[in-house]
Amino acid sequence: MADSNSTCAAIMAAESEPEVISILRDYLSTLGPERTALLPGSLMALGINHAKEIAQAAVELAQREAQAVADSPEAGFLKEVGTVLSTAAMKLVVLACGVETQEAEG
Repeated sequence: MADSNSTCAAIMAAESEPEVISILRDYLSTLGPERTALLPGSLMALGINHAKEIAQAAVELAQREAQAVADSPEAGFLKEVGTVLSTAAMKLVVLACGVETQEAEG
C-alpha cells in the first residue's frame, strides 16, 4: 500500500487537476481488495475523474469513518484514506482559484 504521507506530499506538489487525479488513482489502486471493500462503493464506482467526484468521495468517506468504532483498524484506515482525499480536494480548490485569478487578471 502506498504511504499516505508521501501521497499527500505528491498531491500538494501537483500543478494540475489531471496530475492530482492521477496521483489519487495510483494511491487507490495500491489498496488491495480487502482494504477497498472497506471504502464506500461509490468511491470506486465513480472512477475519480473530476474534482467534484473527489469532494463527494471525501464526504462519503468521512461519514463512513464517523460510523466506524474509533479504535478499530478500519477507522484508522478510513481516516488515512480520508486524509488523502481531503488533501486532494483542497489542492483542487487551490488550483481552481489560481485559474480563476489568472482569468480575472487576463
